[in-house]
Amino acid sequence: MQPSVDRAFIRRAVELGDLDAVRVALYQHTHDPELAALPVAARLSAEERELLIAKAVDWLAAHAAPGMPEEPPEAELRTLMAMATGAEMTDLEFEARRDIAAFKPFPWYAGWTGERPALPDGFTAVVVGSGFNGLAMGIQFELLGIPYIVLDRQPEPGGTWTINRYPGIRVDTPSITYEFSFEKNHPWTEYYAQGPEVRAYLEHIATKYGVRAKTRFNTTLERARFDETRAVWVLDVTTPDGAESLEANILVNALGTFTNPKLPQFEGREDFRGTIVHPSRWPHDLDITGKRVAVIGNGSTGVQLLAPIAEKAAQVHVFQRTPQWISPRDKYGAAIEPETRWLLDNFPGYWNWARYTSVAALFATHGFLIPDEEWQAGGGTFNPMNDKLRDDLTAYITAQTGGRPDLLDRLIPDYAPFSRRPVVDNGWYRALTRDNVELVTETVARLTGTGIETADGTTRDVDVIVAATGFDVVKYLWPARYTGKDGIDVHDFWAADGPRAYLGMMIPNFPNMFVLYGPNSQPLSGGTSLPMWYAIWASYVGQLVVRMLEDGASRVEVTPDAYERYNKALDAEASKLLLLQDYGAPEKNYYVNESGRLQVNAPWYGPDFHRMCTRVEWEDLDLA
Repeated sequence: MQPSVDRAFIRRAVELGDLDAVRVALYQHTHDPELAALPVAARLSAEERELLIAKAVDWLAAHAAPGMPEEPPEAELRTLMAMATGAEMTDLEFEARRDIAAFKPFPWYAGWTGERPALPDGFTAVVVGSGFNGLAMGIQFELLGIPYIVLDRQPEPGGTWTINRYPGIRVDTPSITYEFSFEKNHPWTEYYAQGPEVRAYLEHIATKYGVRAKTRFNTTLERARFDETRAVWVLDVTTPDGAESLEANILVNALGTFTNPKLPQFEGREDFRGTIVHPSRWPHDLDITGKRVAVIGNGSTGVQLLAPIAEKAAQVHVFQRTPQWISPRDKYGAAIEPETRWLLDNFPGYWNWARYTSVAALFATHGFLIPDEEWQAGGGTFNPMNDKLRDDLTAYITAQTGGRPDLLDRLIPDYAPFSRRPVVDNGWYRALTRDNVELVTETVARLTGTGIETADGTTRDVDVIVAATGFDVVKYLWPARYTGKDGIDVHDFWAADGPRAYLGMMIPNFPNMFVLYGPNSQPLSGGTSLPMWYAIWASYVGQLVVRMLEDGASRVEVTPDAYERYNKALDAEASKLLLLQDYGAPEKNYYVNESGRLQVNAPWYGPDFHRMCTRVEWEDLDLA
């Protein structure tokens, strides 16, 4: 049923909307100097706020209609971007952020420099994985007209969103940014979409853009070997019909980081007579109503699922090893109002600028990671930004728990915020105050036949153990075996101090092979959301394949010197950051591997890493 739209409805829509996005979109249409003179929404006076709302209501009452404006000329675009944040930017920052608003049909994606050349007979690319990364790569090949197939061990697209179906699962970044930039104004129903809606979105993308038709599901890559004489990858796969061999000129591994679940190996595990479940293997028929449940882990997953479980279970014991900084999100769990949906659908440009302002607050996040020695000498702990965040989050924890000392003493971390993956509060702190929820911080000693015994000798009988213990994120390309030139095995190549790659994507001695979301590829800061990076990485691969085919080459790989130089610089940059400082507690951080090296993240300032991944340094590569 369509809402009845009158001026009162339009006003409600504007008031519910993002006023920074409203102002910029309206200025794009009107170039009203009064709008340009206004500050950002957080600094609007009551009179200025009313002026903005009134102007927006007047314009929408006369002009509201579906549509999307074309991308403004570069100078105007830069003006609008600065207006959205109230801050100027460098040329590097402008280039990294200009496509966030997504005016172009396919932002970031690569194309041919001229006419598409004739492809060698049988030329084929293989993409392993059909989650966000695999879909991004498939669409890049679609745009280039390069034959490809996608392999996925699951029966449907979606990657981590297919395997994770636990109670309470949802995105922890706004839905409007957790999407591909080429699919305009997707009709999300919640500000932070739940798992089923994300799965439906990925199914929609895979079908609409042709990737699903080229995907072989229930197919697992077992081994990949580079045939040097023919410059092709020979792939051994397992299918429902048995083993099969495939060949690929280009091999793109889009396996993601959260692929291999990590299960705790507690003593007595085989004795426990109840149910043990990892959230990524949640049984569809598991009913925890009236059950005694143990939740082990308080990362993003453990936090998301606690409240839904506590509402149904008779008793829940939450086993916490390391306290987390868990923060709120405005409108987390809230449905998108009819008025807001109307604004997105009928205010051309609003969707674009709402995307931009949704991530703009993260542009400055690199500042949380850099120590300030002068601040510390004056009595500060780390730096002004980080110390203030600690104070704000401590106040939030106190408010959510009612200031209970028995909880606060165990919930406030002794390390700095932003040194680990941020966790979003899904009612976790409040759930701990329920009568049927107990926070346990003693170490698990062993499992018994009926429950869990902790190091202090206490045994808690439970029916279900939820092992929210995460994934082996450092096991890139695992468990398949990859053999490159001269018989080099990739896992042996990485044995010294963990997986590495050039730009997180390329490994010497493994020509024509790429890893998306590979080692040290997840940006720490800069504001650009992960789906945008998926397109950027796919575009990087696209640029190299285009150059290879246009030059008549049969292989492309990173040179050993470039690989070593890049990783040396990466380690040096990482050493400056909070994550490897004592106050960042690297020994408690899954971003840091057993060698004490930053493993998951790209330590660079976001716009710097964007430049590296969009402007190809051809001298670092060998095309033959």
